[in-house]
Amino acid sequence: MAIEAERGAGRDVPRRHDDLPPAQFAFPGPLRDRLVAAILTGAKTTTSGLLREYEHDDEPLPVPGDRSVLVDSAGRPCAVLETTEVRVVPLAEVDLAHAMDEGEGFADVAAWRRAHVDFWQSAPMRAALGDDTFTVDDRTMVVAERFRVVQRIWRAHEVAAAYAAESRAMVEALRTVPAAHFDRPTRCTPWTVKELLGHTVIALSRTVEMLAGGEPAADSGGLVDAIGYYVADARFRPDVDGARVVDAQRWAAALTVDDAVDELAARTASAAAQVAAAPMDRMVVTRHGDPMTLTDFQATRVVELAVHGVDLADGLGVPPWLTEAAGDLVVALAAGTTLAPVRAARGWDRAHLVRAVTGRVGLAPADSSAVRPAGVRAPFFGGTHRSSTVGEE
Repeated sequence: MAIEAERGAGRDVPRRHDDLPPAQFAFPGPLRDRLVAAILTGAKTTTSGLLREYEHDDEPLPVPGDRSVLVDSAGRPCAVLETTEVRVVPLAEVDLAHAMDEGEGFADVAAWRRAHVDFWQSAPMRAALGDDTFTVDDRTMVVAERFRVVQRIWRAHEVAAAYAAESRAMVEALRTVPAAHFDRPTRCTPWTVKELLGHTVIALSRTVEMLAGGEPAADSGGLVDAIGYYVADARFRPDVDGARVVDAQRWAAALTVDDAVDELAARTASAAAQVAAAPMDRMVVTRHGDPMTLTDFQATRVVELAVHGVDLADGLGVPPWLTEAAGDLVVALAAGTTLAPVRAARGWDRAHLVRAVTGRVGLAPADSSAVRPAGVRAPFFGGTHRSSTVGEE
């Protein structure tokens, strides 16, 4: 039951999104935060507003293609939304599909209507409209909007929690595997499990290397976000991939399995500690020359941990240790939301969904369209620009 996305000047929006208006659902408080959570899981893809509200505020109606920044009760940006459909219909003509896709558990249109009428006739809403006698009936015109999440905007604490959970799970799982199993092949050819672990540790070490360097120059250009970091360009030439292969093989050859896992634990702990001590607005320059927020770069490190963690587990023949936070971050980068409804409908576990969005498993046409919606990069993290699935650090 949302107040339709308000088209005002945003605040606390990252620079790369500062040209977008905020999308504010309901009033700040528990209801708004429940709606935001439903949007981020993919459960909520529609919203309803009063035409009268737009007329009162003298604001244009949304149109397909409009983008806005979803904000929570504290005004913090959470995601970029894109309007995909807009209908203006009498209240009596709102259909079941729209009601159910609001993601609030409405079993029928009657339940949807009761909740929305109560909200629209509430004292705060009447005050917002400047009419303390406003009532809703069958003829009340409703703006029924459908939207999609095109990009999550990650907060430092979310990324830090995902990084800590996934790195801890990887270390704990690898300590239980017999050393001889680390010589098994992986899908990331030509690496063995131990060599892929080496590549992962090298990739995770980039954070500390960058923090030791300077921040981007004022004239370095626009920021690259966690999605833009994986753009297909010269950093993925065959010779660059070849260097990654050799570096990982050398790293693996120099260490025992126990020492390799200890090195993983030490490197991840060091990076986490240094990130926690850095200013919240710290900027970094990647080894590829990309200016990024530290938070966005750490999101790419969660991708490394999560996706290659699944690769390592599959190579070892053990159940993936993929954590909820890291798995959802990977999928949300690939598709905008966690795609939880898709996963539940197909009975997939979280690891299989990560394989699906990263092109690591073959999919039936129906599944392919579900995990790779129109306009979404597909597959994410490997496979978009070459046939191999060597890492992308």
